[in-house]
Amino acid sequence: MEVSASPRLDFSAIGPALGAHFPDVRLPNQQGTLVDLHAARAGRRALVVFHRSARW
Repeated sequence: MEVSASPRLDFSAIGPALGAHFPDVRLPNQQGTLVDLHAARAGRRALVVFHRSARW
C-alpha cells in the first residue's frame, strides 16, 4: 500500500479575509427552514460553521 501526502494549500487566499463582513444570506437550518442570518442574530455576533458532510 502506498500513501502520499497531499500538497499544502494556502487557505489564506480562499474566501473572505478575517474580520470581513459576512454576506447577506438565507441558509437552511436542520429542519430545512430558511433562516436569514442577519435577522436571526439581531445585531449580535455569530459564529458560522460549514460542515462538509456527516454520516449518521
